[in-house]
Amino acid sequence: MAAPATTPVVLNDEPVVANDYAGVATRAVALAIDAAIVEGSLLLVAGMLSLIASLIGGVDFGPVAKVISAAAWALISGAYFVIGWATAGQTLGMRAMELSVLTEHDLVPPGVLRSTWRVILLVLCIIPCFLGFVPVLFDARRRGVHDMLARTVVLHVDAVP
Repeated sequence: MAAPATTPVVLNDEPVVANDYAGVATRAVALAIDAAIVEGSLLLVAGMLSLIASLIGGVDFGPVAKVISAAAWALISGAYFVIGWATAGQTLGMRAMELSVLTEHDLVPPGVLRSTWRVILLVLCIIPCFLGFVPVLFDARRRGVHDMLARTVVLHVDAVP
């Protein structure tokens, strides 16, 4: 007899059931909220800086300054997710949707390194038209490719101790 593909996770002396794992719709709404918060805030700051620059005569960015600006934008966006996941296990969007990201075995918020790895994988899952999220529809624990490789799960908050 073959062993089960995954060992059941026990939380509060009860096994975590399929309904405890977050599905694609709630995760998509949480990601949309997060994108609106972080990208909207950065866009607002960039717009204000551009307005101030235009009032004092304008600033002409060369190619190096444009690359530095784009890198800073990406780092700030990534840091938003890393800080949220590593400290509380959730971003503001996940908190609004009552979701939490946890390590798959210990069910604790992922650390900084695992959260950083998860952000990198998340971006790679989004680039090919969100194809990295297709496994969420078929996996028993509703994990995307980034969750599988980072060894994380996304649970509804009421299932978390």
